[in-house]
Amino acid sequence: MSGMLQPVGPEPPLVYWMRRGTVLLIVVTLLLGAWWFLGSRTAAAPGQSVNATEEITEETVDENGEIIVAEEVPAIPTEPTECADSAIEVAATTDSSTYRVGQQDPVLTLSITNVGDVACFRDIGSKANELKITSGGYHVWSSDDCATDEQEDITLMEPGQQAVSSITWRSRLSQKGCPDDGKGRKAKAGRYEVVGRNVNIESEGVPFALSNKRD
Repeated sequence: MSGMLQPVGPEPPLVYWMRRGTVLLIVVTLLLGAWWFLGSRTAAAPGQSVNATEEITEETVDENGEIIVAEEVPAIPTEPTECADSAIEVAATTDSSTYRVGQQDPVLTLSITNVGDVACFRDIGSKANELKITSGGYHVWSSDDCATDEQEDITLMEPGQQAVSSITWRSRLSQKGCPDDGKGRKAKAGRYEVVGRNVNIESEGVPFALSNKRD
């Protein structure tokens, strides 16, 4: 047995021992590398591959280690709220462009429209509305001057829905607070303008005339 381990050859024994040591070192290095590689593979969960660049959080993995795919949750419809002023359009109209003094009284119409994209609540009652007439920039008459009905009317208005109300102007002047009980002087022939209002939104002015001329 000792004869088999003793180096034999023309070189000195020390050379052969160094060669054997080098080969042994290479073999040990290969064995250690194989052991480390196999150990790192078994560290991962069986049947599951892990991408080092992908972060898996508790929110995306269930108790069995399966990845959960999040489903898109449909938006929950919100309840209608009060209409923004930007969603409301107000218009005033008259049933004619000219009226004969003392014989014809203008019929004034106020329309309120939801021009927004969603349904919303709006006060369209007499308390929130007004029709007023001016002439040359001076106050002539207002539906609020002698109003006795100041009720709220909170209404759900769908997109495009319109609320319309009309009132006849008796062609008499009025003042805020109604000091003459609505029996002011008769309006004279001339040019006038009517404007409608709902809460804070006013319409454009619409001109009309009172005339003494016969047709």
